[in-house]
This record gives sequence, structure tokens and C-alpha cells, in this order.
Amino acid sequence: MLAATALLANGYTVMEPIAPEAFDFAIKRLGESETYYVQVKTAFTRNEERYGGEYVIVRGAKNNGDIYRKTEVDYFVTIYDDEVYMFPNSEKSEYWLRPSLIGEKWTRLGRTI
Repeated sequence: MLAATALLANGYTVMEPIAPEAFDFAIKRLGESETYYVQVKTAFTRNEERYGGEYVIVRGAKNNGDIYRKTEVDYFVTIYDDEVYMFPNSEKSEYWLRPSLIGEKWTRLGRTI
């Protein structure tokens, strides 16, 4: 619900599928015809000493291990540190990002509290 609320607050219409789909929401901007598919994923931190410290991680794979293809999902939406972010699908199994770079690399949609 936090992801949907943040998308609505940023001018998107949010639609939920009524049949099983690879995406959680379909979104579009009011007045535009292009529809995008969004998967909501949990962000977590992991200390990767071999790569220089802490990273924010978002899994880009389904429960069966298959990655989300661009034909299935256009964007991921995640929550990290009470903020909602959106970023494009690059067909990776995991997205790693240093916490200090989130504001530069991902689109901030708003606060959760």
C-alpha cells in the first residue's frame, strides 16, 4: 500500500491485475496512453566487505529464481529508510547500490511516514 500511495501522490494512476501476473501494478500518468508495469520489492542492506562495505540490495528475481524480463516488468518500486523509490528494470538478479547513491540513481517518490 505504501508503494501505491507514493505512486498516486506522484501523479500516476495505479491499477492492480485481477489475474496472476509477473507485475504488482500497472501505472500510467493522467492524460498519457503509455502504461508501465511495476514490481514492488523489499530492499535490505548487506555488508559486502570484499566490495568495500554496505550496499542496499533489491532482488530482481522471482521466487523461482528467474529474473524479471523487461517484457514483464518496466520498473521496480522499493522502500528503503522510510523512503519510496522507483528504478528501471535492467534484467538483473540483484540490484546493488551504496546507500549514499540512492538519491542519484533511483527516483524518490516520497516518504512513508
